[in-house]
Amino acid sequence: MMTKKQINSLEIVFRILAGVVGCIFLVLGIGFLTLPEVFANGFFVEPARAVGVNSLRGDFGALFLGMSFFGLLGTLTRHRRLLFVPIVFLVIVVAGRITSLIVDDVPNVVADSIVAELIFITILGLSVVASSAKTETPDHGMSLGEYFNYKLVAGIAVVIILIAGVFMARKQIGMKMLAVIAAEFTQKDVIGDLPDGLHVGLAGAGAPLPDAKRAGPCTFVIAGKNFFVVDAGPGSIRQLELMKLRLGDIKAVLLTHFHSDHIAGLGELMLKRWAGEARPDPLPIIGPKGVDTVVQGFNLAYSLDAGYRVAHHGSTTTPPTGAGGVAMPFDFSAGTRDVVVIDDGGVKVTAFLVDHRPVKPAVGYRFAYKGRSVVISGDTLPCESLRRQAAGVDLLLHEAMQPAMVRTLGQLIRSSGRNNVADISRDILNYHTFTEEAARIADSAGVGHLVLNHLLPPLPVTALNSAFLGEAEKYYSGPITVGADGMLFSMPAGSSRIIKKWLL
Repeated sequence: MMTKKQINSLEIVFRILAGVVGCIFLVLGIGFLTLPEVFANGFFVEPARAVGVNSLRGDFGALFLGMSFFGLLGTLTRHRRLLFVPIVFLVIVVAGRITSLIVDDVPNVVADSIVAELIFITILGLSVVASSAKTETPDHGMSLGEYFNYKLVAGIAVVIILIAGVFMARKQIGMKMLAVIAAEFTQKDVIGDLPDGLHVGLAGAGAPLPDAKRAGPCTFVIAGKNFFVVDAGPGSIRQLELMKLRLGDIKAVLLTHFHSDHIAGLGELMLKRWAGEARPDPLPIIGPKGVDTVVQGFNLAYSLDAGYRVAHHGSTTTPPTGAGGVAMPFDFSAGTRDVVVIDDGGVKVTAFLVDHRPVKPAVGYRFAYKGRSVVISGDTLPCESLRRQAAGVDLLLHEAMQPAMVRTLGQLIRSSGRNNVADISRDILNYHTFTEEAARIADSAGVGHLVLNHLLPPLPVTALNSAFLGEAEKYYSGPITVGADGMLFSMPAGSSRIIKKWLL
């Protein structure tokens, strides 16, 4: 049995801790009100244009300032039951996060937020309990005068002064923030921080149709310290940079075929790899027959730009010999459907023919390094060569289309009078793999993890993921991930684990 003195001491401790929690909410509320995009980054929230910033200021600012108000009021007065207001909000927040962990494909970092919120709930709850144990006087509620006591008025005045101060110092704060953000981008070494092994990331999990979460097809593979890029769809190069990957470290680009959505970012990639690191050698671009035509075209298109940069920055900063790319075509011997295109430093890359007719040739790639392996399908119908290459691999990155959703989208497009686009939507059904077919391939090949990319139709919200999978989980019992930009799958050497991370 605790003595009255011990109860009083315990009540003081939890009262102080509850005040700290209230102050944390106060800082977050002021932050969202004054610097919404900065604080949103810590919550992995990306506002959609000006309306999104407005919501961050209003909704997020109100949530945290409201919890702070009741938290501090419950701490500074004798009415601890006011702490139930932030407790209720936090319980709802935790319930939402747990639901998202189960339903959505969110990063595990969310678990850290849940732990912090559970700690806040515990502190506030124990503060209420300790206060109830301290006094036998019932809490009959608060009078208007208690709400607006001098402490509260002084606190509101301090908050107003802080908000005004932040707005007045926005220029200075912006310059300080620039230095911090720039340091994060320039000093971060993603490849150097990874353990030895095979790592596969998505810089573009989309297809030709616009998708808010996905750029055009682009996958990067890090084998040890060797950095490769497979395809370079529109928008994917900026995704690579946002993931803080150094383009100057790219050893080679491998192309699966020459549809525009797989090569549109190639010129930008060649330019930034060269100019960003003063590379004296052009970017090696590996691909099937026809890659030399593609590379020549991009080199010609960017030749004037390269000349301007050499004239402006000088040959030391932008060595003329490093501009553009160099084609490294491969071909298949008669009767063969695969060829080794890289075998160096423990990294073995095999190209194999797939079925994307009338596109010929179209290929997929199998990467192997220190006992770990991944197959990247490229665009294809189900085919035996892919199934054979995927046998027993740790990770299968397979293109996927949900036919029911594509047909529905096509009908809506046709009803709007855009018959030509509707015809294209109909035609793409006959040279891509359906989600259920990708699941069957993964099952028959015995792969460890299936990741779906080149998603058709676009999935701008995760609520569509379940419909996109269709019946796929009936045919493959292993883990299936609907790909989104920023995902990284790490396969450490000497292990069978596949660790999913997020770089965006």
